[in-house]
Amino acid sequence: MVKTNPNGELTGKHIGLLIACCIMAWGVMGMMNAYGVFFSPMGEVLNTGRAAVTLHLSLRTLAIGFGSIPAARMLQKKVSIKKTMPAGMAVFLVCSILMAMTRSVILLDVLAVISGFGFSFFSYMMITILMGNWFHKNLGTFSGIAISFSGIGSAIMSPVITKMLASLGFQTTYILYSAITVLMVVPILFFTFTPEESGLKPYGEGQANSASGKSVKPADENLNLPFRLPSVLAFTVFALTLFVIGLTSLNSHLPSLAISSGFTADVGALLLSTSMIGNLSSKFLLGVIIDRLGVLKGFIIILVLSLVGFVLILAAKGSTIPLLAGGFFYGTVFSLGSLGLSILARYLYGNGQYNNVYSKMTFITSLGSAAFVTLVGVLYDVTGSYSAPVMLEIGLAGIGLGLTIWLYGRIKKEGKR
Repeated sequence: MVKTNPNGELTGKHIGLLIACCIMAWGVMGMMNAYGVFFSPMGEVLNTGRAAVTLHLSLRTLAIGFGSIPAARMLQKKVSIKKTMPAGMAVFLVCSILMAMTRSVILLDVLAVISGFGFSFFSYMMITILMGNWFHKNLGTFSGIAISFSGIGSAIMSPVITKMLASLGFQTTYILYSAITVLMVVPILFFTFTPEESGLKPYGEGQANSASGKSVKPADENLNLPFRLPSVLAFTVFALTLFVIGLTSLNSHLPSLAISSGFTADVGALLLSTSMIGNLSSKFLLGVIIDRLGVLKGFIIILVLSLVGFVLILAAKGSTIPLLAGGFFYGTVFSLGSLGLSILARYLYGNGQYNNVYSKMTFITSLGSAAFVTLVGVLYDVTGSYSAPVMLEIGLAGIGLGLTIWLYGRIKKEGKR
């Protein structure tokens, strides 16, 4: 098939794919980030406590992690996403409708597991795969643009869903919420899995660098290190994945943290808002940093910023400005979980091994998310203060920074970069 962009130029289809990924990120990430507004009305409908309600979300998160591995394997076996994604969307939507109608906590948990497995076939992982297939130049910047819509989506949808709950009730709102999530994935189905299937080249493939005259290397030629288990490199990458996800576990506790530190509930809400601003702005910023300085330097910069954020939060004794500044810097760490880890996997292992590696990293993030959110709560219950959870996060940030510096040193020593 003759390529209509023989030098890897940016075409309308590339831009269309980017827009579809932005919409999909809004749906599968932004909508899911707003899911917490359902906890209270769901508990009232089921006549149960908050812990029983939140359990189903943890189970669904774990199911998404487990489902990501077979979802990635099916892609490696060339099973079309035009078959796998609609199937996953149908399973998710049917289970969501039944979840809205059930009055049984046990059935809710079972349906959450099934819906999570279906969700894994059109999850965030698919966005990273598609972006990597279509963009070989400035992948960080374009991915940052797409993923930033998850923050926009969550900021907009949280109040919208809250108003829908007040006017339409839990059952109708939950079904509409689930249907909207699925509909926002539909535009991506109008694009092929790879640009080659549409008679195109990935953006940047074969382009000459204006400064050096050298061709831009495609993403799968970054390092393309062999992926082996067990190995020190794989262990380091997986450990870094776990610690990065652990760093995001404090976010849902921020309002309570502020109140327990002597601040008002309004300051607590503002602290969460500043964290979301840091979250949103850093996704685009990290993409630009990665394209300019490299993925590992991007990790180092964000981890240092998050470390500063935790220290400010811990040291803010009755002073609002340091607390809010700490919340903003802390929020930047979310860019590593949503964008940085996917680009790190592609940078180290290349396109050829990306699906296999990143599906395992997704599984680890699911386990880590469930474990660390619970751990933060346990530490608070045991100590009666959020100082211990914040100290835990400082430790995780420090270890993550050390692992990143070790990776950077090893790659530099081997002459890879």
